[in-house]
Amino acid sequence: MSNEARSDSKQSIFRVLCQRLWGMMWRNWKLKLFSLLFAIVIWGALISEDASLTRAKTFTDVPVSVTGVEALQHNGLVVVSGLEELQPIRMRAAVPQKMYDTAVPSMYSVRVDVSRINSVGEQTIPIQTSSTFSHGAVEWLSANEVTVVVDEYITRRRIPVRLSATGQLPEGVYSAGVSADPAHVVISGPRSLVEKVSYVSASYNQAVISQTYGVQYSAAPFRLMSIDGTEIASKLISVTSENVLLDTLLVERTVYPMKEVPVNLTGITKGRVLDGYEITDITSDPEVIALAGNETDIAGINMLDLNATIDVTGLSETVIRALRVEKPAGAVYLGENAVYVTVSIHPIPGTQGE
Repeated sequence: MSNEARSDSKQSIFRVLCQRLWGMMWRNWKLKLFSLLFAIVIWGALISEDASLTRAKTFTDVPVSVTGVEALQHNGLVVVSGLEELQPIRMRAAVPQKMYDTAVPSMYSVRVDVSRINSVGEQTIPIQTSSTFSHGAVEWLSANEVTVVVDEYITRRRIPVRLSATGQLPEGVYSAGVSADPAHVVISGPRSLVEKVSYVSASYNQAVISQTYGVQYSAAPFRLMSIDGTEIASKLISVTSENVLLDTLLVERTVYPMKEVPVNLTGITKGRVLDGYEITDITSDPEVIALAGNETDIAGINMLDLNATIDVTGLSETVIRALRVEKPAGAVYLGENAVYVTVSIHPIPGTQGE
């Protein structure tokens, strides 16, 4: 048989096979198409369930968390700079097919662990990530380490509290027994800052008074101050009292009503002035004095007595004496402890020429 005859025979067989295949495909083509689509879906499902098949996914603005701060402080160290400038980074992870759409940066726990630091000064710590079978592994980070500065972590006790007042007391009110609670605090933080703190300055507003008299409490903000009056401000310093973290101090004070009472000048002199002279007037400076106390205690106080009298025996000229004011029972405050009493002495009219 010639080569040409063999070639014609092969072409004839190929045409027959193609015709039969086409006939098979044309018959029940809908069922065959459905089978093909179903096979594709099954294939896709099997691929998505295969954890070994991953796709690269890039994340931007990934926050870097900080761990191990308390452990570091327990070891007597604290990071004073470097972490406050910790910026978000970019990250690429090999994510399993089935998790690709739901994968988020928090699944990979991007962090720096400061508990590994064991000395002061400038330190470089790596940025760490976590990998799991279900979420995949991180392949690349835009930054791999962080440089920080470390200081000793120390505690100082019995730092005194100094109170200062702002504003003016309302009219007719007196405040007494002002004290801070606690009177001393404990501060902890970097040695370079804590050693500079000399006292705690707390201020309260005198004008803020409740409607009722008696013991009143108010919250007072405070500042940490150096010996020269410079404020030491840092979030790295903690202020505590009996292991309770403080952000304000408690100011206790007792508020009393106040009223003005005249000085009692009745019977303030004794003896007789020189013949031909007379007492023309007796005055005090001041004439009235403010006093404060419980309402029931001061309600009946209408005059203030002085502790002595002025002897005018044989006097012919005006005399001025300083006399102490007697503090009445029940009064907690006197505006003045003493007054100047003026006894005016003048000749009796018509007697000097005799």
